[in-house]
Amino acid sequence: MNRTEETAAKIESIRAWLARTGHTGVVLGLRANFSWITAGGHGHVGTSEEKAAGAVLVSRDRAAVVTTNIEASRLAEEELPPGCFDVLEHPWQSPEQQDRIIDRIVGSGTVATDLPGSGRVPLDAEFGELRRVLLPPEVDRYRELAQDAASVVESVCRAVNLRESELDVAGRVAALCFERNILPAVNLVAADERIAAYRHPLPTANRVDSTLLVVLTAQRGGLNASVTRTVCFRDPTPELLSRHAACARVDARMILASRPGANLSEIVAGGAAQYAAEGFPNEWRLHHQGGLTGYSGREIFATPETDYELRANQALAWNPSITGAKSEDTILVTDGSPEILTYTGHWPNLDVEVEGATLGRPGLLIR
Repeated sequence: MNRTEETAAKIESIRAWLARTGHTGVVLGLRANFSWITAGGHGHVGTSEEKAAGAVLVSRDRAAVVTTNIEASRLAEEELPPGCFDVLEHPWQSPEQQDRIIDRIVGSGTVATDLPGSGRVPLDAEFGELRRVLLPPEVDRYRELAQDAASVVESVCRAVNLRESELDVAGRVAALCFERNILPAVNLVAADERIAAYRHPLPTANRVDSTLLVVLTAQRGGLNASVTRTVCFRDPTPELLSRHAACARVDARMILASRPGANLSEIVAGGAAQYAAEGFPNEWRLHHQGGLTGYSGREIFATPETDYELRANQALAWNPSITGAKSEDTILVTDGSPEILTYTGHWPNLDVEVEGATLGRPGLLIR
């Protein structure tokens, strides 16, 4: 299935949704949905913008991208799959013409959209499910992205030197990402005492003296792969070894439970029970545990109250943490055992056993 075929299949799924809901059309204006419907097209100009550079309109008989005269040719030539969309442009200085073009195409009736504050009907939960089960070519792209993301983090951990700053390390991560056409959507680095101090450590001028934590959410073609690794420049303390192993067991329990039919609330409850068994009953409350990923860093954050049943070909990123330690990979839910997409085989492995099953989790790299 090429990009044109993939997008055609998604357009048909949208039209089936339109038939069920009675809407005349749907407008997708957010970057995540732009990438999804275009089979990996990049809809951004500025990375701080959630809104895409063009709005995708799917009606019952037409598919189009409405954009400005600035972006029309680039989107058509570099981001859109061939033969799927008409490209309709309007002057950049007349943004109100976008809605006029859309209304002219769809006529009377209701139009649903992902854009907040548009005055149109918001997308419902059923529409959100259209992008959460990955098609085979999306799974292939995910595997490639996840391997690249893990390789970036692991390469940086092997190359970094003592006394480099967290900003230096983040710069290394970003450089390797851009070499691989990856947007470092989340690029967190903590050295030594900052690892325990903050769950989301933005990099600073703090210099590494002993231990380094590197966290990356890598984005390419709209998909997101998350990975965390820890490197020690001295023998780790017994306390760090113990906490890292405990965290790995929590992670393993949640990964092993991630199968079709499992409920996110039940998986989080199992993780919380494992925290308690490890002697850290309240640590799960100090940071979210991750959840469903895909075209958003977290499509659904999993909590003890999240009533959501997993299906095959959905992606998850669990990220349990115990103060000073963290374990994180991106996985694929399959009809068999979960597939760890960010496993490279080139990092120290820690085999952990939970509830009678054994799973390999990332260990500490000691340099």
